[in-house]
Amino acid sequence: MLKNQNKSAVTGILLLFSIAFGCTKIDATSIGNHLIPAVDNIHTFDTTFSIIANNFDEIECDSNHRGNLQALGLISNDPLFGGTNAKIYVEFKPSSFPFNFPVADPNSFEIDSAVIVLNYSHSFGDTNILQKVNIYQLSDSFDVAKNYNTCNVLGYDNASLLGQKEYYPKHLNDSVHAYHEEASRQLRVPLSKAFIQKLITDSAKIFQSESAFVNYFKGFAIVPDTLEGGQAINYFDISSSRMSVYLRYKVAETADTTVINFAFNGYSGLSNSITRNRENAEILKYLSHSVQGDSLLYIQTSPGNYALLTIPGLSGLSNRVINRAEIIVDQEYSASTFNDLFTPPINLYLETKDSSINDKAFIPIPCDFNSLELQNNFQNLGGQLKYVTNSAGQSIGEYHFNISRYVQSIITQGRKNLTLKLSAPAYVTNTSSYVDYCRQAIGPFSTPRNNSAEGRVQLNGTNNTPNRIRLYIIYSVL
Repeated sequence: MLKNQNKSAVTGILLLFSIAFGCTKIDATSIGNHLIPAVDNIHTFDTTFSIIANNFDEIECDSNHRGNLQALGLISNDPLFGGTNAKIYVEFKPSSFPFNFPVADPNSFEIDSAVIVLNYSHSFGDTNILQKVNIYQLSDSFDVAKNYNTCNVLGYDNASLLGQKEYYPKHLNDSVHAYHEEASRQLRVPLSKAFIQKLITDSAKIFQSESAFVNYFKGFAIVPDTLEGGQAINYFDISSSRMSVYLRYKVAETADTTVINFAFNGYSGLSNSITRNRENAEILKYLSHSVQGDSLLYIQTSPGNYALLTIPGLSGLSNRVINRAEIIVDQEYSASTFNDLFTPPINLYLETKDSSINDKAFIPIPCDFNSLELQNNFQNLGGQLKYVTNSAGQSIGEYHFNISRYVQSIITQGRKNLTLKLSAPAYVTNTSSYVDYCRQAIGPFSTPRNNSAEGRVQLNGTNNTPNRIRLYIIYSVL
């Protein structure tokens, strides 16, 4: 008897919380996960709502951020999503202008070598397959006032091959022994000596000023060779990359050797294009937008696609206290080695569109997103990849999204049951300022969630399996 009285007391306290604070959620970040009442089917219950989910293959691009890792490489054939081609466009410049090569005796210059040095971070895909990179001269000039995105493909001169290199991505971790340098994690692409010789010969004109240099040489296009193939996208830190020229020369009969580094600096142009090719990709079979939903969902990290979700059961839901409401989405298990190579995105993101707040763009989930999410890495809202074991004993990826306050606002405030959007953006961006249903002020922001093009996943969609995409709710009755 005393146990039931205690349960009634806890339930009463929770109801007071709901009445006093409207759509304040009762979850691990509010009162502690251990205080969410247990499901006893007397005062507290749980239920699962079906979600209708549809794939949309409208490529969404992200802005290039200079300080981020840049993608380079080729995925020739991912059976789920097709091909990917990632190119880097960059300028390497002297530290200042006018710039002069070392003073030397006439005709004493000898070019030992010249290389583009790209500082390597990691790869996504199969690092055991040979790739080849070509370097060309850009034909398009950089516009320093323009915000480039991953859909911007710059023009380059195919007839002006400046360098090339075959490499296995798995070997990019190896040590490098260069002149006055012991390093590792580099892709070093040899450049044409004729190209460097022309820079030296015409240096008085080329390096007189930055504008003269840019007019003469628009920059490098670093491009994967599609004929060679490849099954990996490789990530590089361009901010610490460079063009290095190794020279031998004489001054007054004294021989000397030096290396001249042309760096990526604040005045250098940079862009990273990532193009997708869906030819023969499995996703094409799941784009009918059926009213019953798609049985499988395909999410690829931006520039990629997305899914739209509706939860019909939330409309007209009777009055109750929402202790926890979370969308759960599971990876579809496959024994294919491709799924081991092409791993799921580290983060998925859930957002919505509400014309009463912003009629043009998607916005964060009302009530469940606040400014603290930007500081705590979305720990409350969720969406981070975790691995679980399914009923068959197989390891799969799983994502959870906490939408407790949002669901409560539908019940107690009569808010709209909105369509939700599931995606894997490189950046989460909000461009407007507004106050949401729970009187939370949301301002403009842009925050990283994934590296561009890193991650893809096949998820259980609208189907009748236990692992289907679903909304799980723990609630207390009034």
